[in-house]
Amino acid sequence: MKTTKRIRKFFPLDFYGEDRGWRFVIRAYNAAEVFDALMWRSYLSVRRQDFNLLHLAIETFQYVNDYSEGRIAEVAGSHGTLMRVKMLGPVVEVSALNQAYLDKKLLEENLSSVA
Repeated sequence: MKTTKRIRKFFPLDFYGEDRGWRFVIRAYNAAEVFDALMWRSYLSVRRQDFNLLHLAIETFQYVNDYSEGRIAEVAGSHGTLMRVKMLGPVVEVSALNQAYLDKKLLEENLSSVA
């Protein structure tokens, strides 16, 4: 008796990142993009201002962020009470981030060669 093995579908894989309470998702569509997705998640968790993720996003996801007294500087008027804020996070493809990186480097090279 021959058994057929079911092939599991793992992709797309979503890698969640966070920078100071702001969350985002990096999506990998194949095995070759997994390492890049992990690299982008760690890079953007530290330097998210380098790329406009909302412009590169293919979709968004909703999440609830809790603001407490420890983060009172971020939300004025909380006075120590717990506030729940609904937010939207971007879902960005690895290929879009790679292309944005190449475009940024090309622009920097063009600007430096002109000067």
